[in-house]
Amino acid sequence: MQRENKHLIDLYEMPPCTLSVSGRFIHRIREMVATDEDAFPLIFGLGHVKRRLVEVLATGSGALIKGDFGVGKTHLSNAVFTVLQGYYLTHPVYTNVGCPVRENSIHLYNYIVENDHSALDNVCPVCRHKYAASPAKLIPIERIYITEGSGFARLQGNEDIEPEKILGMYHLLRFAEIGDPFDPRVLEGGKIAQASGGVLFVDELGLMNNEAQYALIQALQERRFTPSNSRMTFPVDLLFVSTTNNTNDFRIHKAVANRLVGIPVGRVGFGDEILIVQKELAKNGLGVRLPKLFLEFIVSTIRELNNIAVYLGPRSSIRAARIACVSAFIEGRTTVSFCDVKEGLHTEIAGQGDEESFDEINEMLSKDFPSVVEFIKQRVPAIETAFAVIDNYKDADTAFLNMDMQLIDDIVAYLSEDDSRPETIKAYLDAYAVTCGV
Repeated sequence: MQRENKHLIDLYEMPPCTLSVSGRFIHRIREMVATDEDAFPLIFGLGHVKRRLVEVLATGSGALIKGDFGVGKTHLSNAVFTVLQGYYLTHPVYTNVGCPVRENSIHLYNYIVENDHSALDNVCPVCRHKYAASPAKLIPIERIYITEGSGFARLQGNEDIEPEKILGMYHLLRFAEIGDPFDPRVLEGGKIAQASGGVLFVDELGLMNNEAQYALIQALQERRFTPSNSRMTFPVDLLFVSTTNNTNDFRIHKAVANRLVGIPVGRVGFGDEILIVQKELAKNGLGVRLPKLFLEFIVSTIRELNNIAVYLGPRSSIRAARIACVSAFIEGRTTVSFCDVKEGLHTEIAGQGDEESFDEINEMLSKDFPSVVEFIKQRVPAIETAFAVIDNYKDADTAFLNMDMQLIDDIVAYLSEDDSRPETIKAYLDAYAVTCGV
């Protein structure tokens, strides 16, 4: 973005933003609601979770999204940033040039121009040093646009994260060399400073060590932080979104959890999981079609076998469907067969196990794997007659060529328009006629 040549005094002639970051977020949400724009367009289902997340963040509280692997926790968090980013694109917000935390220039304006001395509490030490004694017409300001590393910071939870990565660090040796405590080379901003004015996203909060979790407390409670080795305290205004897997929930320190609002996320419904898989398959670019009944069979099987021997979430549905498409692509076919589907399911399910669960998974796949023939018959009752016709011929292709047109019309009546292609019907018939080896 091209920098505008503006100064603090110019805020007098424009409607400056007086909203906090949480206020900007809910303001943008309200605009989107008014124009029927979906704030979470790529997240299917979870309506009550989306609403609760918006409500929590709009109050200025931090959110802790809880759920199993692959239920959409990270997608929800990223969507929050996208919404807030939209506010900055349509509503000018200014900061003082060189401010390490991108604080709203309105605070410095209120202190210098309006003589509101309480506003100085929201001016960072660097801006106080550089600008507090300067006339407003000489203080340069610039418009804020938030991007990765500047208004959005992501922290992947693990045991090795040190507090300095979150709080930033005041380099004493550099200070000794340079001599200016406010030189940007002396103060190295951490994740909180990077996220100021936007979103701090901590993925798998429970995997962070206690010292790193403690480092978040001041920012969450007081909206301030103190970099390591520093006596200076910086104001910060941001949205805090974190996630945890259910198995790591107990590892979150109570003092941190007490400052957050937990939002449980369950698995989406069957129909929404279908939409999720379809969205991901649209990215593969292979030119291979996965017939709808086979897609439904994949998702149904993953959900049915979940937690019998191993956890199988929505990501397993996605991967199994992708593997099925790749299997067909390798063999030069443009339509996925049931053998491809079985290959995808077996590969994904077996791949989620370990040495201890290997035998149990194989037993489950042998004993509990659903019948695709029964699955198709339940959804297309007319196809049972076609299966009987196949018994009179050597393969499904020959049977299809000799099948009565009325029977084919009866089958098509149960299928969507996209699923009514001859090659798709033959793929369903093949599921009855062919024995697949895995």
